[in-house]
Amino acid sequence: MRRQSTVTKHNIVVLDDCFAPCAQFDFDYVITYYSSTEPHQLPARIKDATIIIVTDTRVTREGILGAQRLQLVAANGTGTDRIDKTALRELGIGLCNLPAQTTESVAEHALALYYGLRRNLVEMHAITMAGKAWATCGNTQMRFQRSKPPPRTNAEETMVVLGYGTLGKKIESLGKALGMNVLGTIFVIAAPLNETTRGMMGTAELAAMDPTSLIINIGRGGIIDELALAHSLRKGEIGGAATDVYEIEPATTANSPLLDPTIPNLLLSPHTAWYSKRSIDNVLLAQKLNLEAFVAGNMTNVVIAPR
Repeated sequence: MRRQSTVTKHNIVVLDDCFAPCAQFDFDYVITYYSSTEPHQLPARIKDATIIIVTDTRVTREGILGAQRLQLVAANGTGTDRIDKTALRELGIGLCNLPAQTTESVAEHALALYYGLRRNLVEMHAITMAGKAWATCGNTQMRFQRSKPPPRTNAEETMVVLGYGTLGKKIESLGKALGMNVLGTIFVIAAPLNETTRGMMGTAELAAMDPTSLIINIGRGGIIDELALAHSLRKGEIGGAATDVYEIEPATTANSPLLDPTIPNLLLSPHTAWYSKRSIDNVLLAQKLNLEAFVAGNMTNVVIAPR
């Protein structure tokens, strides 16, 4: 099945502009914005679109089958795991992404999560705000349980980066700059989600880790088995975990076992590692260049080439 290839005026649909603003393009187009899009809303919203821009909306076969004019799906980020790539290939629809525009922000967020875990900042904030423990227990006893060793300094840490693309290399460089050996007490997951990485850290892997080690996931939800991670933290098999990504997003108490305040040594953020002014500026520029290159017949950052 071939798609219309000659368009004089493009119809662009932005499916979830709640995440970031949209660029202005130097070609003839009309554009429609939606703050967010549920799967059942997708067919009606894109039926006349030639280009759709998507950040987090799930793009399914059922959603795109009726979009006879659709030529390009432009992913507003690196990951494309929420897009049915098999359907796009079969239908001849192109797919491009933004492979490195948020690298700095995500790498720095990974280190923020590390420090929050290792220095126990959330618990220390809560204890200090309560206004009693410091005065009654003393500074040092308040910070550390006798069953726990004191936190390591950077020079005492060794870091393992799972996923050695642009993001993984940036995290490695930051770790080295802070004086860490980049090799075993901190595991930072920066890998994409695919059939190879899905569930790669489960019960057996967590049980084999050092009890003082930390896991930080700024890659994709689904790489770590969330239920296994919750059990491992409760049993004290690892020293702590922090994640910005979840198996199901948005994560809720109904769909994620990690959203439980009784789990110890766990630090969470709501998939905001990418968020910074520089990231947004980079996304807007790359988005503009991607779409203008596609319209000019010189598609860039190709995940799937259109037919």
